[in-house]
Amino acid sequence: MSVGTTATTTGPASAATPPSASPPSASQPSLVRGPVPRVLADCVSAPPHRLSVRPASIALACADNGWGVESVTWTGWMASAAMGQGTFWEKLCQPNCASGKIGTYPVLVTLSVVKTSSQGPWFSRLTVTWRATQPPNPTPDSFPLMPPQY
Repeated sequence: MSVGTTATTTGPASAATPPSASPPSASQPSLVRGPVPRVLADCVSAPPHRLSVRPASIALACADNGWGVESVTWTGWMASAAMGQGTFWEKLCQPNCASGKIGTYPVLVTLSVVKTSSQGPWFSRLTVTWRATQPPNPTPDSFPLMPPQY
């Protein structure tokens, strides 16, 4: 299985807006003030690593590409958090990592802990909530994300 990263990248942080953003109405308060936080979705390919808004997949183990989320459908993208659902995948390394299979598991995805960088604000933590079975390995449910300078 080849795991790729499909992401929507944006220009300068001041121009970044979620694709589905609409002007707030009196009954709908504005959820984002200022630049929209983004996420480093692809830390596996060659630099430069750009921040993305609402990427379809996010690599979680940059060094060996052993964990990630894919087929993510985002239900909210706000100034302090982003939420969605998708599929967590993990190299199972049975009998070894080179020839082992990849397990997939349905999850809820949350991005949080906004930090700043020269590319603008970015989410630095991804948390998954297992919707059914969990991986057989002792897999964490929270992952630090690499900064855009990586």
